[in-house]
Amino acid sequence: MAQLCEKRQHSAQPHPTKEEPVSFLRKWFGREEPEDVPITLDVERRKEQLLRLERALDSLAAEMRADHTTNDPAWRERINEYSRLAGDAMGLRRGTPTRENVLDLVFEVRPLFTGPIPDGMQKCGPLQDEVMAAADDLRQLLPGEKGSK
Repeated sequence: MAQLCEKRQHSAQPHPTKEEPVSFLRKWFGREEPEDVPITLDVERRKEQLLRLERALDSLAAEMRADHTTNDPAWRERINEYSRLAGDAMGLRRGTPTRENVLDLVFEVRPLFTGPIPDGMQKCGPLQDEVMAAADDLRQLLPGEKGSK
């Protein structure tokens, strides 16, 4: 019974904190953890980009609704997804977007087709390309948005 109590006491010891030997060794060998550097967005430019994404998503969803059957549940779901993402882009654009909000949004955007565009759906190709280009532009840092310590 005494051994059992000793083991409990031993396992209850706190784990080393960041300033203890592990951190010291990282600093000693030049493996210091980088500090997070805040990024200041060019909010007006980002709002323009969000508007571009919003319009591209709306256009793609409208084309999908107009020219193709909505009897397929997966197709309807994708239309709803693009409409929701367009609404999310509008919400960010109307507020004050942060880097995290913008990245959360654009990482949800996915192409309609990953391979060749099927016959009868060629109108969706350029619209899909515009959606993906708009999302990619939002992923990239703009000149002057680099963080500083």
